[in-house]
Amino acid sequence: MNSSPLALAQANLDLTLLQVEADSMSSSDFYVWLSNSGLPSEIVSGLYELISYTKKVGKKTFNIGKIILLKIIEFVEAHPFLVTGLGIGAVVGGAIATLVTSIPFVGPLLAPVATLLGITITVVGAVIGHNLDKKLPSVGKNVIEIAKTFFSLFADILNTLFARVVTA
Repeated sequence: MNSSPLALAQANLDLTLLQVEADSMSSSDFYVWLSNSGLPSEIVSGLYELISYTKKVGKKTFNIGKIILLKIIEFVEAHPFLVTGLGIGAVVGGAIATLVTSIPFVGPLLAPVATLLGITITVVGAVIGHNLDKKLPSVGKNVIEIAKTFFSLFADILNTLFARVVTA
């Protein structure tokens, strides 16, 4: 694959089109969408700070943070298993690396091997997830819908139960 650098005019056009896409959703709508997506409030607040980041390029101001976040969301929606596999691999790899390095006396000596093992497990998780995305393209969206429905129902049940509980 031989890719040549973008010409200045093409880069400006691409950035302008990305800005139009970012402008299609207001920051407050974006915040509501993030809040409704089920993310913890700390992450939503952090992401909201990111979407408010702008950068002046030439005479125009671009919502760089919102553009980046929209592209990340687009990638995650297109590759849910890759992201899940990467996350699971990172957690398992990090846990193994931490356990190995915590071994008395030899743990510090094994730290480079443990780090390499953790990185390898993370990459393997990403590769497995990517292969699942290619083989089962619609399953990821279905799993996400099922999980959202389940947790919404679970939250409704808990809210109904605890609404009648009186605390002293």
